[in-house]
Amino acid sequence: MSMPFLAPPHRSFTWAGRIWTLGLALLLLPSSLAQLNNETSPTYSFKSRPDLHAPIIDFTILRPELVTPGYLFLAPYRNVDPGPYIYDNWGNLIWSGAGESGPKTSHAPRVCTYRGRDHICFFEGEQHQGFARGHGVIMDQNYRVVRTVDSSGAGASGDMHEFKMTPYSNGTTVLMTVYQPRQYDLTVNPRFNVERGMGWVVEGVFQEVEIDTGRVVFEWRSLDHVDPGLSWTMPGTTDTSGDGLDEETPWDYFHVNSIDKNIEGDYLISARHVSAIYKLSGEDGHIMWQMGGNAATIHTTNFVFSYQHHARWISENATHTKLSFYDNGSNSYNQTNVFSHGWVVLIDHTTATATMIQEWGAPEPEGGLLSGSQGNMQMLPHGGCHIGWGEHAYFSEHTADGSAVMYGKLADRASNVMIYRSNKYNWTGTPETKPALWTYSKIGEKMAFFVSWNGATEVRSWNFYTADRAFGNYTLVGNAKKAGFETEFHAPAMRQWAYAEALDADGQPLSASVVARTFQPTQSLAQFCNDRGCDHSSRTADEHLVPYETDFTVAERYLSPNRGFNTQAYYYGDGASNHTTFEMNYNHNGEEEEEDTGSAAAKHRSSTREVVLVAIGALIGFGTMTIGLLMHTQGLFQWLEPVAEAVARRTRGSWTERLAGMRRGAG
Repeated sequence: MSMPFLAPPHRSFTWAGRIWTLGLALLLLPSSLAQLNNETSPTYSFKSRPDLHAPIIDFTILRPELVTPGYLFLAPYRNVDPGPYIYDNWGNLIWSGAGESGPKTSHAPRVCTYRGRDHICFFEGEQHQGFARGHGVIMDQNYRVVRTVDSSGAGASGDMHEFKMTPYSNGTTVLMTVYQPRQYDLTVNPRFNVERGMGWVVEGVFQEVEIDTGRVVFEWRSLDHVDPGLSWTMPGTTDTSGDGLDEETPWDYFHVNSIDKNIEGDYLISARHVSAIYKLSGEDGHIMWQMGGNAATIHTTNFVFSYQHHARWISENATHTKLSFYDNGSNSYNQTNVFSHGWVVLIDHTTATATMIQEWGAPEPEGGLLSGSQGNMQMLPHGGCHIGWGEHAYFSEHTADGSAVMYGKLADRASNVMIYRSNKYNWTGTPETKPALWTYSKIGEKMAFFVSWNGATEVRSWNFYTADRAFGNYTLVGNAKKAGFETEFHAPAMRQWAYAEALDADGQPLSASVVARTFQPTQSLAQFCNDRGCDHSSRTADEHLVPYETDFTVAERYLSPNRGFNTQAYYYGDGASNHTTFEMNYNHNGEEEEEDTGSAAAKHRSSTREVVLVAIGALIGFGTMTIGLLMHTQGLFQWLEPVAEAVARRTRGSWTERLAGMRRGAG
């Protein structure tokens, strides 16, 4: 059967176009060759967490009074520390998940409901050109991975484009994409320009998988429903198409990039390389309708789209469907629009037509932004939306009338840093880790504190305590309102030891930090320091290098084991066991026990232990008296008298013999 073919829109390639394509190719080089520096991709530096290098958000538009409450969820990649991140509406880092996926890449973190509680869901895996191999991750509010979900059946591992809890499944199943290479005869269509051998394609597959069992609830494969001849992306024509010549470079003719499910059990998918959105039967997978691309059954009236992402149902009834999606309008080689947009579209099934009813664009001076890959649009309460701008590591928030109230940039396009999707959600994070603290004094007078707690959303202020000994009498020296990811506080006097205590909005303690020894620079270092810390060091010049075998003795007080830390108590903990440890150390060392343990909660725990001990003693005493009275009334003491008399005789005899022996030895 012959099929209608609509050639994808294209531009003639002039010399200027070729130069532009060369520039694009340079941008797609590996990150090690991209211009990744603190100007094109600025990152934070934290004194309390020097291991974290979170991107700095540059807001060109921010109207806090109009921004939707919540947190920003995103996962940049090709940056210094790729991974899932959470920021607040002011651009302050809340949580860095860099390293959570090891050397792998993470994509599309979002809040999901699993077993009745909020969790974070995201993909992690090995990044390839245009797709990935990996699995889904479900993380609880303590930032612990509680479940990983793999694709099932006989095929490749899960792909980055979609991993989400299935709507209306009560958190029991997930939807996930799979990019499956297949052998395929590409010689049947001369437009493919593949000959003299077996061809290879990537079949677009998606699965609905039961989380706890791995059972495949539903699987759909593109080759059974959409012929490769309908593709808008031919073999070997783009950076993500593949040439179809072998299993290493299969032709990705379909490129499924989003999945949604309605209450009736049918599915909505977007496929970039055919520029089409499909509604699929949840019973047998047949195409119920198609909007866009070749062989469309729904015809657009006032818009044209292509290479789109992130199609989502908004509402649906017997006659109309409202959906949202991100129209790229280009794949960086062909284009249908000058700029990319977020769109809401209303489909009238009585006329088989679709009308664009809402549109949002990037608030750039040129009038918009063209994103040739990736991107998403998330509908927010009150009719607004959040848009991630894909290959540009930008995001924006808009009101229902189209006004931009937030526009943030993590990195310049020249850095090659990208974000596949970004989202916004409410979230409560209660990490199991402890707050991190670094303290410093330049000359032993004033003292600086730097404290942070990665992932904690409920901290509102910090108490700061100091002492002359690691287990000495800690004194409260001040309180500071939480300011960004890392809070800085200065005290007028320096003491050797310190810890910080996180407080919630009601002033109740949440957790206590590590016990920190105040860093004080030596005389040779102090000249390069100020009241907040010291400059970065430099390498000794070659002509002044000191040989390793040089005989030199470092003063005892500068040797790291002599700093005075107790390996058994690095943290001034907020739990009863940690407080007990400190009190036991005080008693063991013969020091006076701390009367003020640092917080009302600690005093309450101490009082509670005393009450419990008194109650246990009273119960033991009452039990002893009751048993004794029972034995007396039953005459059991008379039965025990012969036994007691025999024991007494043996004891007296034993001591008499020992005493005689001692006397003989003394003589």
